Amino acid sequence: MNNKHVTIYDIAEKTGVSAVTVHRALSNKGRISEKTKTLILETAQAMGYQANPAAQGLRRAPIKIGAVLSCPVDEYVNDIIQGIADGAADLAKYNVSVDIIKIDHTNNREALEKMLHHLQRLSEEDYNGILVFSSSYLDEIEELTAMINEMSQNGIAVATVANEIPHTSRVLHVGVDAFTAGRMAAQMLEIACAQKEIAILTASQASAVNQNYTHGFMDYAGNTTFSNIRTYEHFDDPKRIQSVVTQMLEENPNLAGVYMSTASSALACHYIRQAKRDDLFIVTTDIVSETPLLLKNKTANATIYQMPYRQGKVAIRNLYNHLVNVPCNSIQLLLPQIVLESNVDFVTKDKISYT
Repeated sequence: MNNKHVTIYDIAEKTGVSAVTVHRALSNKGRISEKTKTLILETAQAMGYQANPAAQGLRRAPIKIGAVLSCPVDEYVNDIIQGIADGAADLAKYNVSVDIIKIDHTNNREALEKMLHHLQRLSEEDYNGILVFSSSYLDEIEELTAMINEMSQNGIAVATVANEIPHTSRVLHVGVDAFTAGRMAAQMLEIACAQKEIAILTASQASAVNQNYTHGFMDYAGNTTFSNIRTYEHFDDPKRIQSVVTQMLEENPNLAGVYMSTASSALACHYIRQAKRDDLFIVTTDIVSETPLLLKNKTANATIYQMPYRQGKVAIRNLYNHLVNVPCNSIQLLLPQIVLESNVDFVTKDKISYT
């Protein structure tokens, strides 16, 4: 019998009980003997019966999910938001609504205050789950951690996407395998810059994902691959990126290569090009509108794609699964992809199918 056509009436006929009794057994509601329940469940499994999740969703109370996101790199956060939105569209048939709030990023302090305001509001409006993305931190992490823990204590399932927020009682996290991304960058730089000076441009070492990029890089490089490795933080702040790039070039006249571990890489590449350092071997992170040109004019040599669209889509689906008690991984890390001049047009043309 075709799985799609097995109904409770088919099971009732097979077992010799009423459709109402089959429904009670399958939904685990109402009084029914254990013997009859076991017979029905075993028969349903043998016949390949599958419940209709959409119908179940309509019978259930509506599920409300909020998503609050803040990042200074618009194109990157927009890809995550598109993934969340498409995932939300898939969930609509299950009686799920998703409200997405994107915070315009001016500076970290202001962005944090807006994020805390929206999280507080959502928690007071009886949202079942909240998805959070905050890109980088100065000293704001403690306040955000406290807010997430408070929401969790109040029975709200909080999930993080793209950037893990440690020491919280969040229920799940979906992001990129940043440790592997760092190792990939180190290996690419080893090919071009072995035994030479290297620098790492990162957002904030207070950010878990940036820590993992650096740890992965150092794990591969060890103490022998390069003659020197220096790390610079810029917090994805455009003004700070310019000053940090200038500082990096001045302090390292023999610099041979750079690993840029955030999506703000394009701006850093712009300042390096202004400084006429075309000799540098550069590995960037992610794909924004400038990335294809950077690769084609050799300003950058490779980029590590974090698949932000897929992160957003997987995160919203996993949060829904958690809310309806469907088993899912509490941590899901997507494998990053290396993008070069040779395949950047393909990836840029259709980021969604590529993931």
